[in-house]
Amino acid sequence: MNSERTYVKRIIRQFGTFINLATNLKYMNLKAFFTKNWQHIAAIAFIFILAAVFFKPQFDGLALDQHDIKQWKGMAHETEEYRSQTGEEPLWTNAMFGGMPTTQISIQYDGNYFKEAYHVYFNYFPAPFGVVLLHLIGFYIFALFLRINPIIGLIGAVALSFASYEIIIIQAGHLTKSIAAVFLAPTLGAFIYSYRSKSIWGILWASLFMTFELVSNHLQVTYYFAFILLAVGVYFFIRALKNKEIKSFVLTSAGLIAGFVLAGVINYGNIGLTNDYAKHTIRGGNDVTITPTGEKTVVGSDGGLDKDYITNWSYGIGETFTLISPNVKGGGTFALGGSQFEDIVDNSDFTSTEKAELKRLPAYWGDQPMTTGPVYLGVIVVFLAFLGMIFMKSKIKWPLFVVTILAVMLSWGKNFMGLTDFFIDHVPGYDKFRTVTIILMIVELSIVVLGVLFLAELFKYRDEFKEKKKQFAMVLGGFFVFLLLVKFIGLGDGYTSEGDRKQLDGIAKSIEGQLAVIDPAEVQAKYGLDMSNRQAVDSFIDQQMEPYEDNFDNLKTIRKEIFHSSMNRSLVFAFFGGILLALFVFTSIPSFALGLGILLITMIDVVPVSYRYIGDEERYWADAQYMKYPITPSAADEEILQNEIAKNPTLAANIDKAAKKAAREADELELEGSGRRNFIDSRRFYTLNMGTNYRVFDLSGGFNSSESAYFHKALGGYHGAKLRNINNLMDFHLSNMNTKVYDMLNVKYFLQNGQSGVNLIPRQTEKGNAWLVKSIEKYDTPDQEILALGNRLKIANVGNGVLLVNGKQVDQATVYNSYKLRYAMPNADTLDIRVRPELKEGTRISIVIDANGKIGEVPQLTLDADTANSFKQLVQYSVENEFKVNEEAVMLTSEASKLKANKFSGEGSIAMKSYRPNRIEYEADVKGNQFAVFSEIYYSDGWKAFVDGKETPIVKTNYLLRGIEIPNGKHKIEFKFDLPKYHTSNTLAFIGSIIFILAFIVLGYLDFKKKKTTAEVTE
Repeated sequence: MNSERTYVKRIIRQFGTFINLATNLKYMNLKAFFTKNWQHIAAIAFIFILAAVFFKPQFDGLALDQHDIKQWKGMAHETEEYRSQTGEEPLWTNAMFGGMPTTQISIQYDGNYFKEAYHVYFNYFPAPFGVVLLHLIGFYIFALFLRINPIIGLIGAVALSFASYEIIIIQAGHLTKSIAAVFLAPTLGAFIYSYRSKSIWGILWASLFMTFELVSNHLQVTYYFAFILLAVGVYFFIRALKNKEIKSFVLTSAGLIAGFVLAGVINYGNIGLTNDYAKHTIRGGNDVTITPTGEKTVVGSDGGLDKDYITNWSYGIGETFTLISPNVKGGGTFALGGSQFEDIVDNSDFTSTEKAELKRLPAYWGDQPMTTGPVYLGVIVVFLAFLGMIFMKSKIKWPLFVVTILAVMLSWGKNFMGLTDFFIDHVPGYDKFRTVTIILMIVELSIVVLGVLFLAELFKYRDEFKEKKKQFAMVLGGFFVFLLLVKFIGLGDGYTSEGDRKQLDGIAKSIEGQLAVIDPAEVQAKYGLDMSNRQAVDSFIDQQMEPYEDNFDNLKTIRKEIFHSSMNRSLVFAFFGGILLALFVFTSIPSFALGLGILLITMIDVVPVSYRYIGDEERYWADAQYMKYPITPSAADEEILQNEIAKNPTLAANIDKAAKKAAREADELELEGSGRRNFIDSRRFYTLNMGTNYRVFDLSGGFNSSESAYFHKALGGYHGAKLRNINNLMDFHLSNMNTKVYDMLNVKYFLQNGQSGVNLIPRQTEKGNAWLVKSIEKYDTPDQEILALGNRLKIANVGNGVLLVNGKQVDQATVYNSYKLRYAMPNADTLDIRVRPELKEGTRISIVIDANGKIGEVPQLTLDADTANSFKQLVQYSVENEFKVNEEAVMLTSEASKLKANKFSGEGSIAMKSYRPNRIEYEADVKGNQFAVFSEIYYSDGWKAFVDGKETPIVKTNYLLRGIEIPNGKHKIEFKFDLPKYHTSNTLAFIGSIIFILAFIVLGYLDFKKKKTTAEVTE
């Protein structure tokens, strides 16, 4: 099939070359071509130069130091290397979270020629330069479809491409998101053109751009974009009804739907496999219906993300004003010191001590938990959109306006939960996406489109505007007055946020907590404070809080200056923009002068704001060679490598061979310095990974870093769509350091950041790749199953205080390790009770207080032998049931029904013999029928097990591991992973790509033939 596709591609390429050559030789007059298209050529040249200047460091041998790209390299390294070394597509990786499909990490679809074109483009024009270049060109193409003056097209291109959020997401490394944004404008342009021109070319172009939009593989952006397409489609439907053009509307709509379906078929792999994968992730259903503390959850088996998770990043209602003025909420979650606002602090009237304190405080006072910077679109383009809503003739402004308002309100998320709840509960697919602020990308697009459409009408109907110049002047002045009012009145936030208030409350609670742990007599002696007098304690805390309150009062003064500075900036740009527009209406200055003036003001407005987030070379840029291979092994990583070699000396030769080969390749690639070293090390550790199968857990990075996944098979990782089972296990057990769960996941090493670097903590109790158990522990529900991986305990209050289980007072209760246990003493002190998960079944413990007031744990046997009554008992607990990872397998009754027996002798051995990401081989020698547990993640789609070549059912065991039953004797066991839909998607992508290419060729040929016939008739 691959050879056939290569041949077809060669034929198409040769045919295209022939057509172009014939056209150029016979019909193209270069002089006439340049005369006719000089504006577009000049515009493209301007776009190229602007992008190149903006990303000058990239042309100086530097690369953006992008957080998410580093994380992606960590998670994708095993897959990328395996594909490079073997030519196979693994589809599964064991690099992160114990194992997961590569669907949303790194996967190639050979049949998708548009994906190949995508890669070719970025090979010639690498990101970030290539992204912004394409963004600029994309909006310019939108303008061409709507026959908008080129200079107006450039205004829109600059405004949209350099909107601060577009650059911020590039700096962060969210490239799929930024590339998805690139194709929104040209798709919308072709979509509108299709209805206006009733041309099949519009349908083809819209479908082509939608294909590339889906190739970018950020379905959340595409999902939100559908809001605009739907609104504009409804507009054209209403227009067709009024003009009695339903037939043409239906035909155009059918063509667009067919084209978009074809785009979906070509990208069926991205869409279909992502949809299948999502069902198993935190974006799908949840088999567990309780929280780790045993309470019922809101989100259950119906699927969708938790509402708090969806809305964690929600734009503030007042924060929306950043679209017009960038720093009205402080710019970003950085300290004032070292920021663009440091001069405001330095020039203030505060003392040097107060200034030093201020520089450590946050500039941002918005509603998001953290943000790099605002969504700033530019006051000029918002001004133009505002004028468009008042003066534009075209009714297309209404669907754009409706979508803008809807998207803004949806971006408020938890700050406007009525609408958010409705969309989460009733709009299909909305609950599958987090970070609702991403929808502001649609606001950016719709506002810029409104702005350029207004300018286009202003150019076209200048005389009519002159007749309305009084009204026009009033609107110009009204917008300026509105900005003045905002400047003087403010946004009603007092230059503070809920986060500030929580921080102050936290300090107050910390002071109170420090007092609580000191002996009351010592507090009385040191501070003259009676701890039993609540009013006196509150008064004392208020006194201690005064310096902190004063600092925040000073901070509000600085923030007020930041706000006014930002508003002054917007007023200046609005003033000059308004002057230009007024001159155009009130005088006879040429259209080109207005366009050029607005373009310059727009550039001066938005480009410097965006440049703040990539301009600092020391902060944002690094050596390009290093950034290709940006992850350096720590001393702990090297120690792991040496440990594994010591246990298996045959690894040494393979690793040395890989290092020498990598050194030769590094020479061919002309890699130097740290980039060269990291490249060689990446190959060394990849070879180690292929010859071993243990896991590492980074205690510091945990489940928010994939750097350890670059060198080892990691239990942690970094991904927005984790498998649901591993996410639940994190919440219930891993975050509570249940060592038995780490054992069953074969975590051989812990890594932890220390003062001198990363420290290695070897473990001795990991279970290895597979083991035999003696019994099956059956449970009826996943809730019971996941809790059974910890200990079940009986706890009782035997003291004079109050026992709290998950915040509720009880005298005694049955609890699990993940429950929150607290004990409130009669003197109001509270004690957190943490039950160690490694305790053995039958263990009885008492929490006691001795004669000196010290609290501790004492085994019940010790307490029983304490005839002197040295301790006063507070709480007793005993372990009723223990998770015996060595002896038992925990599973649902439905899974256990697949087995022939529930009891086994556990006699025999099983060992891994070969590892590949999608194929693992074991050898087993067992006595009698046995059940083996494998420290590999269970995933119902794709994994199959074979014993001596015969398929054997995989049983989900220990909540998220694989298990199989093994008959008596010696056996070869294989686990293989494959997704039939992946192969189907490649075939569909190939067929769809050919159909698309042929459609363009045939339509181009017919147009060419028609023009040739017309030219001959004219002659």
